[in-house]
Amino acid sequence: MKKFNLLSMLVLLIMVVSACGGGSEETAISEDGVLKLGETGLFKTDKGDFEVVLNDIRYEAGGDGEKSKRGTYIVASATVTSRSSQVVNIEDILPFKIFVDEVVNWNNETYGNEYSFGSQIGGEIKEGDSVNGDIIFDSRESDSYTIILGGKTNPNKLVWELTADDFK
Repeated sequence: MKKFNLLSMLVLLIMVVSACGGGSEETAISEDGVLKLGETGLFKTDKGDFEVVLNDIRYEAGGDGEKSKRGTYIVASATVTSRSSQVVNIEDILPFKIFVDEVVNWNNETYGNEYSFGSQIGGEIKEGDSVNGDIIFDSRESDSYTIILGGKTNPNKLVWELTADDFK
């Protein structure tokens, strides 16, 4: 009887440790649904898959003759990690759009534009590499924003719903 109790306790202990993950922690990666700042989404393209995180978001006024056409610049700091087996130009895979109050406002600013603030994400990325940079939108201020990565031709879309409270 004692052996049975000892064996039962050992099995139970193993199950509890296994359920707790044994101390290792893995980051969840979403392929759909609404993401928050800091959460990782998996963006699938015909050039491969990419992990995308919007790290933070802020307003910028511009400077040195940089005047927003719509009122302000919205700058989203992003990290992109490649799972693609080929070298890919970041500009070719990131069709970001911003919706302000549920109305499409504008696509991100043309890559290659230089601003006195931020550094637009760009360049080439290969499997396993990560690139950090900014996605810049010419927009207006609001209480709610939706940033979407992807479109009709992509296998999936990533969506970040944000409020003014999310801005630095």
